[in-house]
Amino acid sequence: LSGAGALGGRGCRELSRCENRIVDLPPNILKPIPKIESINLERNVIKSIHPQAFSGARRLMLLNLFGNQINKLPLKGFQDLLNLRFLMLGQNQISSVKPDMFTGMRNLSDLDLPLNSLTTLPSNAFKPLIALKVLDLALNRIQRISTKGFVGLTELLFLNLDNNSLKSIPVGAFKPLASLEMLVLDNNLLSTLTSATLEGLSNLQELYLRNNELERLPQDLFRHTPKLSQLALSGNRLKTVDGNMFTQLSGKRLTVHQTILCLF
Repeated sequence: LSGAGALGGRGCRELSRCENRIVDLPPNILKPIPKIESINLERNVIKSIHPQAFSGARRLMLLNLFGNQINKLPLKGFQDLLNLRFLMLGQNQISSVKPDMFTGMRNLSDLDLPLNSLTTLPSNAFKPLIALKVLDLALNRIQRISTKGFVGLTELLFLNLDNNSLKSIPVGAFKPLASLEMLVLDNNLLSTLTSATLEGLSNLQELYLRNNELERLPQDLFRHTPKLSQLALSGNRLKTVDGNMFTQLSGKRLTVHQTILCLF
C-alpha cells in the first residue's frame, strides 16, 4: 500500500481496501490524502504498522483494521488521530496493551479489540482514552486485570469481557467506571465475587455473569449498584440466591436465572 494513486486523490474522504493482501503500513501513508475521514482495511494481511503511518491524518474519524495479523501496536502510533472516534482492531494477534499505544486519542468513542491474544490488562492501559464509551475485549485470553487497569475511563458506558479466562476481579478494578451502564462477564472462570467487586459502578444497569463457576453471592454484592435492572446468572453453580440481596436495588424487575423477580 503506497503512493497517492493507491489511496485516491487529495480530496478523498473515504477509503476502502478490504481483502487486498496489504502487508504493512509504512510511514506517512496518508499524507497524500489529508482530508481522509474513514479508512477500511479489513481482512488484509497487515502485520506491522509504522509509528508514523497515520501522521497528519487529523480529520480521520474511523479506522477499521479488523481481521489482519497485527501482533503489536506501535507506541504513540495513533497520536495524530485527534478526531478519531472508532478504532476497530478485532481478530488480530495483539498480545498486549499499554497507555503509550493510545496517546493523543482524546476523542475516541469506540475501541474494538475482540478476538486477539490479550492475557493481562496492566495499570493505566487505557488512561489516555478519556472520551471512550465502548470497550470490547471479548474472546481474548485475559486472566488478570490490574487494580488500575481501567483508570481514566470515566465516560465508559459498555464494557465487554465475554469469553476470557478471568478467575477473579481485583477489588477496585471497576471503581473508575462511574458512568458504566452495561458490564458483560459471561463465559469466564469466575468462582467468587466479593461485596467490593462492583464498587464504583453506581450507574450500572445491566450485569451479565452467565456461564461462570459461581457457587454463592455475597448478600451485599449490589450495595454499589442501586440502578441495576438486569442480572443474568444462568449457567453457574448457584443453588440458592438470597432474596434479601436485592433490597439495595431501586429497580422493579430483575432477570435472574431466566426468571423475572419483582422487587418491592
